[in-house]
Amino acid sequence: MDSAEMAIITLNLVLGFGCACPLARHLVRLKGRSSKTWQIYVGLVGVYFIECVAFTAGMATNVFTIGLSFLWGTIFGFWISRVESSAGKLLKAAFFFSLYTCLPAVSVLSLPLILSVSGWPVFTSEAGLRLGIPEYVPWPANTIFGFFLIVGLSALVFKTIISTGEVSLILHFRNRKDGHITTR
Repeated sequence: MDSAEMAIITLNLVLGFGCACPLARHLVRLKGRSSKTWQIYVGLVGVYFIECVAFTAGMATNVFTIGLSFLWGTIFGFWISRVESSAGKLLKAAFFFSLYTCLPAVSVLSLPLILSVSGWPVFTSEAGLRLGIPEYVPWPANTIFGFFLIVGLSALVFKTIISTGEVSLILHFRNRKDGHITTR
C-alpha cells in the first residue's frame, strides 16, 4: 500500500469517527434526552462507512454517492421531522448531516497534496494521464489537481443541495399537515 492510499484511509478514519462526535451531540441536544448519544454516533459512523464504500465503488466518481444523498435526505428528513423544534434548527442539523455525508468524497482533495509531496507534477496533463484520467477530459480537469477538485467540490455541492433540499421539503409538507413545527 503506497503513501497516498494509507493517507486517505487514515484521513477518512479520523474524519468519520471524529466528526461523528460533535454531530451526534448536536442531534441529541436537538432531539431531546430520549436519545442516546452512542446510538446516534454508531448510526453516523455506519452512514460514513456506506459513503466510503459508495465512493470507492463509483471509482472516484460521484455516481453512487450522489444517489445515496437522495436516500439520506429522505431517511434523515422523516427521522428529524418528528422532533419538536424550529424549522431553522432542523434545517441546520440537516445541513450539518449532509456535510458529514460529503466528507468521504471531499477527502480526495488531500490527494493532490499527498501526490505532490511524493514528487508527482499535479498540474500537468501527462501526470493525470499517468494516474488514469482519460485523455478526452479537457484541461484543467485532466490534471490531478483539477480532477480531484472537481470530484470533491461537485460532491459537496450536489449532495448538500439534494439532502438538505429533501429535508426542507419533508419539513414543509409535515408543517402543512401537522402544524407542529414552529417557524423560528
